Amino acid sequence: MSKNIFLEKKSTELKKELQVLESSENEKDYFKKRSDDTLKIRAEQMKNTKNQAFDTVALWGLYGKEDMARYKSLTLPLFMTTAGGSYDSIVDGDLLLSYQTTNDPNKIYSRIDNVTPDHLAWKFAALEGIGIPEMTQGLCTASGMSAIMMSTMAFLKSGDNVVSSNRVYGGTQQLFGVTYPKSGWNVKWVNEPWDLKKWGEQIDEQTQCMFVEGPSNPTLFVPDIPALAKLAHSHNIPLIVDTTLASPALIRPLEHGADIVIHSTSKVSNGSCRCIGGVIVAKDKIVTKNKDLQNDFVNKLKGGHFRNMGPCISPFNAMIIWDEMSTIRIRVKEHSEKAMKIAKFLEKHPAIESVNYPGLPNHPQHEIAKKLMKLPDGTNGYGFLMSFDIKGGLEKAKEFAQIFDFGVQATHLGGSYTVWVHNATTTHGQMSGEERKLAGVHDNMIRYSVGLEGAEDAIKALEKALNKVKGE
Repeated sequence: MSKNIFLEKKSTELKKELQVLESSENEKDYFKKRSDDTLKIRAEQMKNTKNQAFDTVALWGLYGKEDMARYKSLTLPLFMTTAGGSYDSIVDGDLLLSYQTTNDPNKIYSRIDNVTPDHLAWKFAALEGIGIPEMTQGLCTASGMSAIMMSTMAFLKSGDNVVSSNRVYGGTQQLFGVTYPKSGWNVKWVNEPWDLKKWGEQIDEQTQCMFVEGPSNPTLFVPDIPALAKLAHSHNIPLIVDTTLASPALIRPLEHGADIVIHSTSKVSNGSCRCIGGVIVAKDKIVTKNKDLQNDFVNKLKGGHFRNMGPCISPFNAMIIWDEMSTIRIRVKEHSEKAMKIAKFLEKHPAIESVNYPGLPNHPQHEIAKKLMKLPDGTNGYGFLMSFDIKGGLEKAKEFAQIFDFGVQATHLGGSYTVWVHNATTTHGQMSGEERKLAGVHDNMIRYSVGLEGAEDAIKALEKALNKVKGE
């Protein structure tokens, strides 16, 4: 009679560990071999996700049965700790702190890495890597803004610049335009980002990367990612894309030639609106003038600027977002369907001057959106966010804000609840009138983040408020 399957498996595991011990000349050799084995396992898991469906990856990430058995937990555990625990020996500690080894779950320090955030990073890396042969790496940050900062500053030294679309979130505009110059880093804005020639005119010898947000907040500009990637690579610089408003369920920039993608995971990735977070995902090999960063960019960032500056995500926040990602495709599909109904209603209302939504045929980048914004099943979806201009200018927009009573008037977007805001006096209030004008943020614009409520309820409330604004 053959051995019990469990006993055979356990025996094999112990024999393998014994072989590692016996083949090691010293402690250092042993810990390095153990680290290599850990990395090989994770690399194989990441490779396996290439053959899995989007929903499978969104649900499991790299948290498999082996992890469940190790942690005795059906779900990803919360490692709410400053450090990973006692080192196995002084040699183990020396190797870990000098970045010669890695050992999951004996992490160095939660400012640098932690099991829970690492699993969230792996899940995002796997999702963004669907559709491309290259392997991907991820790194979680405390917010979307810290993801933007970490992913761009890595390439910059004093006198260098980043060429960026001016259709960006107000916080990004402030980071690039106000904070970066204090370190000698400059931004060269592209005021007509739909025109590829305008990008080319801004690139010079000091340009180290290109940055674009798409769809953009709040004007919903959709960039031609393949064309921008080709342009960036012709100058030997990386293209960094912020696709927070799309999520990996709608656009995966690496599939279209981008080198790095970032998200504010505070938005649709985390529909419950319970926590702040960000993530950076990059290909194993990126295009850049900096030879030191061409390979293994994310891990070098993690052991460099990220380690030194400490913009780490809370393990608690990472756990919440990891769970929320299991339903990302379902929620994005629902958001998109409801948003399309609302956008079609708004564009026909006599109190509305214009509607910005990529799903509408009259959107300037609608054809680009049709090519890039696709759900995993290949059908189009255009996301949760839109903006619209109310006839009558600033005063009518303010009047609408006073009487509209559906959802929540707050500075947020992408959650399961409808959230809306008057941009000129809130999210982009720090910009001058001229800066807002150049960025397409009009004084009469309302940003509207479609929630998961019934579209019919939203339309009734919008119609009631707009009719009052119109004087009916």
